[in-house]
Amino acid sequence: MIRVVCVGLLMLSWALAQNTVRVVAAADLQYALSEIAQAFLRQNPGLKVELSFGSSGKIYTQIVQGLPADIYFSADEAFPRQLEQAGRTVPGTLRLFAVGRMVIWASNRLVQQGLDPRQLGPRILLDPRVTRLAVANPVHAPYGRAGVTLLERFGLLRSTRPARWEEMTAGIPAYYDVAPLQRGKASFEFVYGENISQTAQLALTSTNIGLLALSIARSEAMERAGVYWLAPLSSHLRLNQTFVILQGRDRPAVRRFYDYINTAEAHRVLRKYGFLLPGEQPE
Repeated sequence: MIRVVCVGLLMLSWALAQNTVRVVAAADLQYALSEIAQAFLRQNPGLKVELSFGSSGKIYTQIVQGLPADIYFSADEAFPRQLEQAGRTVPGTLRLFAVGRMVIWASNRLVQQGLDPRQLGPRILLDPRVTRLAVANPVHAPYGRAGVTLLERFGLLRSTRPARWEEMTAGIPAYYDVAPLQRGKASFEFVYGENISQTAQLALTSTNIGLLALSIARSEAMERAGVYWLAPLSSHLRLNQTFVILQGRDRPAVRRFYDYINTAEAHRVLRKYGFLLPGEQPE
């Protein structure tokens, strides 16, 4: 009897594993992908989707170290490409699905003081009252890297020595002249988030201003607490978002969710959170 029960439990566990899709994704997809997964499950009630979010770079490192996941969504196409080149993905599954947008978000408290990013754009950062800026850590977060290039584009940072992103562990001021951002202020500092979601929390609770993803700024909490300026797509590092099925994970349930990302319903949700679809141009 005991043997029969054990075999039954093993079969149940196997079936559950086969019907569960484990997704690891860039934090800018927190709201969009959660909504997409809910819509997917309404059409596929026998399946289960487990979502985990973080910085694209840190997730990449975890995958290399053996993280058990089925599909990887990255805010930077370079990380999935590196996995593909290392033979860690299912051939032919690497796909561009969206382009991320970047904003300067400011809290209602700053807006009430006359600091409205919709009117000032990047010039808001020059105001003496802006002494702390939340930004994702550029060492491993694509939005942090894009944020640095955005500041460079508008003359707010100037490179002082060449370095790869992964080498910038000493922080942005170690590699860039921040004099424009410091001028006329008693102090100025970057406050780093581990990923773009945590950066939004820092802007919300601490700095009152941050370089964020449009997909996060459009969340209910952020829209209620502040406003944003949308950066031109050409003003910063392009945020090509790609996803891929990881090596050895190509099961029917995984493939079904993978294909769902290319449906009209998934595209509707991505547009809702401000992502551009492949081939689309900003309005």
